[in-house]
Amino acid sequence: MISGRSIGHRSGIVVAAICFTMLMGFALISWFSWLHKCATFDEPLHFVGAWTQTHFADFRCNPEDPPLWKYYVAAGTNLQDMQVDRTSYLWNMMLKTAPSPAVHFVLETMYQTPGNDPDALFRAAHVRMVALGVVLGAVIAWWAWRLAGAVAALVACAAFCLDPNFLAHSPLVKNDVPITLVLFVLMAFIWMLGRRATLPRMAGVALLVGAAITTKFSGILAIPMLGIALLCRAMLPADWQFLKWNLSSRARRLVGAAGMFAISIVAAYVIIWACYDFRFGVSPNPAERLDYRSVITQYAQNQMLLRQDPVPAYPDDDLIERLIGEWQPDLLVQMVGVANQHHLLPQAWLYGFLYTYGSSLTRRSFFCGDIRIEGWWYYFPAAMAFKTPLATLVGLALAAVICLSLWRRKNIERHSWTVWAAVIGPVFYMIVAMRSHLNIGLRHIFPVYPFLFLFLGVMAARGFNRRPKLALWVILPLFAGLACETLCAFPNYIPFFNVAVGGSRGGLALLSDSNIDWGQDLPALVQWQQHNQKYQLNYCQFGLPDPRYYGLRCVDMKGSQVAEMIRTLPGGPPMYALSAVAMQGPYMDPDLLYYYRQFLKQQPVTVLNGAIYLYDRAPTQ
Repeated sequence: MISGRSIGHRSGIVVAAICFTMLMGFALISWFSWLHKCATFDEPLHFVGAWTQTHFADFRCNPEDPPLWKYYVAAGTNLQDMQVDRTSYLWNMMLKTAPSPAVHFVLETMYQTPGNDPDALFRAAHVRMVALGVVLGAVIAWWAWRLAGAVAALVACAAFCLDPNFLAHSPLVKNDVPITLVLFVLMAFIWMLGRRATLPRMAGVALLVGAAITTKFSGILAIPMLGIALLCRAMLPADWQFLKWNLSSRARRLVGAAGMFAISIVAAYVIIWACYDFRFGVSPNPAERLDYRSVITQYAQNQMLLRQDPVPAYPDDDLIERLIGEWQPDLLVQMVGVANQHHLLPQAWLYGFLYTYGSSLTRRSFFCGDIRIEGWWYYFPAAMAFKTPLATLVGLALAAVICLSLWRRKNIERHSWTVWAAVIGPVFYMIVAMRSHLNIGLRHIFPVYPFLFLFLGVMAARGFNRRPKLALWVILPLFAGLACETLCAFPNYIPFFNVAVGGSRGGLALLSDSNIDWGQDLPALVQWQQHNQKYQLNYCQFGLPDPRYYGLRCVDMKGSQVAEMIRTLPGGPPMYALSAVAMQGPYMDPDLLYYYRQFLKQQPVTVLNGAIYLYDRAPTQ
């Protein structure tokens, strides 16, 4: 019988070439899918933050996202490529209030400053970002190959390369895919470290923990993930080769694990300082400091709202004022205050961490027609069921059956460390995510997906080893179904929902925000208007890019995310262009929520790329 591993030995170059071809296809499909779209809601803020920290060593813009990945975003750019006015009122206001001044500063810088070309800047940045997605896919294929051979590598690589969610997000100037890459590579290094601890592997683990913490604040989870993994390795009965020593007793393995953990913490601490130029201050001017008051107020408000029973989805100003007056700083706030007072960590990192954690305590979210600020514990499992391609879901179900069969045969006992290394990361991350109240996008659990692709590939190889003909009859149709479902959705991968829930039209009733419309299809609306100029367009936007920059002529409707742009147009039959998020209403006041949801009772004239719905009449009041 030809096994998956023997195929790898016999035709390794061919298999590597196939994986390389799939990864290049992934890069091309992903990049081209964004070629005629605009920046998503968050990208302008991240890009300007990357620009100012790289070219001016100033971290006041977008401190809520750590700087390491943003250095990569701005790599190769020239200072003269974008004009930034550091004498403006908004530039100074970013030190005092978060996040409104930064949003307005970014809008003025990218879309209202003569000579700046945001689309060209984003196209170049998308090339750099999609390269990280390719690296992620390559690491998935490599680890699958190491675990189970060529068949595992091919299946895992295909599952990643044809996943619409990673095709959608890999090019974006966002840290969701970068943190996924860092955490997955970290667990791969931990796996190798547990087999044999060498200096390169120890250095890799320590550096990757620091990289995780300076890529996204959820990367702090790398610390407990490392601690749990090292503890499990120490408790396993197998000897552990640690540098030149063979740790044969549990006590010695615990000492080795503790030493590795301590080294990683020290390295991470140094990396944080290095990313902020070994400087406490937010800018080269030592007199400039970030003001914590707005962040503390937000933290207090969100924390106190969670203590209400029931938690109000639309708290009024009087309630908020009373709750803030009753709030007392908790241990976390006190610790951040001490670290800030004694300059134990860079101020921008402390500020960003507190802002990010505070803003995630409550966040108005939409799920299956309901709106809450405290979220749902089952949000992410449901989101995975809605937005993962049907073929992948079926494959994972079959992989689970194969895994249970192997477990009964006790074959898994020979690979206990491999199982622990591959399970600790995604399970721990998923548990933390399910306990979180930040339910606005599947992208927040991207670090779980590479392990699912790895599991799918390994179990496919095991199945192939046992019954190769049957395995091929299963793998090939699933691959064809996955390719069909994914390629048919091109280029609209943000609003992708699988066929079982009705695609993007079905998704309108299920999930909101970055799951369906992130403001990416403003150019599609401009193109529609060019062919339908007789209409007076009324537009409710969810997105940061300025419609005027793209030449859109419209009247801004109430609740539109880009304010201060109300304008009148010549008469004509009205047409109402509504973001999917506007109709779902998670960020609308109650009166506007009722109004916009009335549109859902009508049949749209057309739907642009699954994200913008057009109606020829307004609902009756």
